[in-house]
Amino acid sequence: MSHFTKVQTRIRDLAILQDTLKQLHYRYQIGERIPIRGYMGNTEYGQVVVDTGSEYDIGFQRQADETYDVCADWWGVQGNTDIREQDFARALNRTYAHLTVKQQVLEHGLIIEEERVLENGEIELVVCEAL
Repeated sequence: MSHFTKVQTRIRDLAILQDTLKQLHYRYQIGERIPIRGYMGNTEYGQVVVDTGSEYDIGFQRQADETYDVCADWWGVQGNTDIREQDFARALNRTYAHLTVKQQVLEHGLIIEEERVLENGEIELVVCEAL
């Protein structure tokens, strides 16, 4: 019996996903068919797989619409690491969104003058046009 859970995301950009995982200090592998380890040796396969430091992994599986679903045996991950599903998802989504916005700002020829984290955890960017 598989314990894997798959969660849809809006993550599309592999380079930004990699930067996100780096910023969150996760070790990961990238490839076409990397095993995602779960309960009792059950395995799924993904294109990006995070090493949790246990016998359970967190994977990202590319979908037909070019998004990546998160796939993990969260029972095993949470029982054997300090990674919690909701905390992981929250940090992943916030960091991915932040890096995506920064990339779009730079692609539009704008300059980031200031970046700060507000008391409520929101990130504020002050941008201006390039001279």
